[in-house]
Amino acid sequence: MKKIMAAVTALLLLVAFAGQAQINVLRIDNNAAPQTKDGVFYSLPRTVVKIDVKIDRTENYKGPYADFALRFLGLKNVIPANSIDFSISRISITTYPEPDPDQYYFVELGDKISKGEKAGMLSLTDAGVILGTLPENSDTVENYSWKQKETEPIADVEKDAFGELFKYSADVSVFEKVDTIIRKINVDTMTVERQYYKRTMVEKSPEQKAKEAADFISKIKDNRFNLISGTQEVNYNKETLEYMDDQLNRMEKEYLKLFTGISVHKSLTFSYKYIPVPNQINTEIPIFKFLKSKGIIDLDEPGGKVVTIKVQRVGNTNTVANYLKKAEKESKVQGFSYRIPELARVSVKLDENTQEETQCMVSQLGVVTNLPAAKWKVEFHKETGGIKGLEIQ
Repeated sequence: MKKIMAAVTALLLLVAFAGQAQINVLRIDNNAAPQTKDGVFYSLPRTVVKIDVKIDRTENYKGPYADFALRFLGLKNVIPANSIDFSISRISITTYPEPDPDQYYFVELGDKISKGEKAGMLSLTDAGVILGTLPENSDTVENYSWKQKETEPIADVEKDAFGELFKYSADVSVFEKVDTIIRKINVDTMTVERQYYKRTMVEKSPEQKAKEAADFISKIKDNRFNLISGTQEVNYNKETLEYMDDQLNRMEKEYLKLFTGISVHKSLTFSYKYIPVPNQINTEIPIFKFLKSKGIIDLDEPGGKVVTIKVQRVGNTNTVANYLKKAEKESKVQGFSYRIPELARVSVKLDENTQEETQCMVSQLGVVTNLPAAKWKVEFHKETGGIKGLEIQ
């Protein structure tokens, strides 16, 4: 999938190298004593694991006539009460590089450079991660970014949703009640009866409203049958017939919602990042909690299931690490440092039925070594800091 990220221009610095001259690359830390300020800084990348979690939020709204669904329509599968349910529909794992604060280096530049010496290109990203010294290096690099949360506005399930979700719940809810009042008037020996009519507006009971809605559903079904069967004996064209049938079908569904209720589905996406470190290998690290009635919650909140991430080394760099330990002591003058990344398995787990696993290269779990301090041209992988191409002259 194409990443919607803007490309950034890499910083190109002109560095001169002598025909047979050497350069010296120093690792920078808090204890390093500066020897000169004439040089260039660069860093190696580290791998960041990005976890995207897609949550399905289902808002269930009880219909105003749900209590009469079985009695008037024979419907059993209706929403009994307002509620909100959450479920995890997808977990995806991706990686992106960022500068490693523990892997910064300083390239010393000599002060004796003749006019005949050739120049090389040192290519860096805007964050200072080294790309290489080959002139044909790409001058752009993708800009990776991440967001902590992307959510949609959450509606209050307790609010009166009838006006928005149940279109026909606002039908006429009162009717006129006429009472006949008879008065007897005695005039001498005669008795006269007079009739009076008292008219009042009375609100319909929920049962009356439900009965009217059920009757109207039956009427709609009869009208659809008469329309399709040709009882009206009117020669409608195809488009008109389909339009009228579609409108009756929609009206029937809207009235049925008054009994069955409505479920509204929304999607929410949460993003988290995790930086693998050697002392947390093969350990399940908590990321967040998931609760079906609330969705994603913080780790310090009570209840819910803990979602964890675990990184396991495959061990492809073990041989290289053992070789370097047995090799001769490093020279005081060194060339550019580079990385040999480690292949790792990354798994995100909620329970035995909900988990995602992938394999990826993790730079900081691998090996860091250096090139000899000689004349060369080199290109690095921007994602891992490993060597992509090398030319020794």
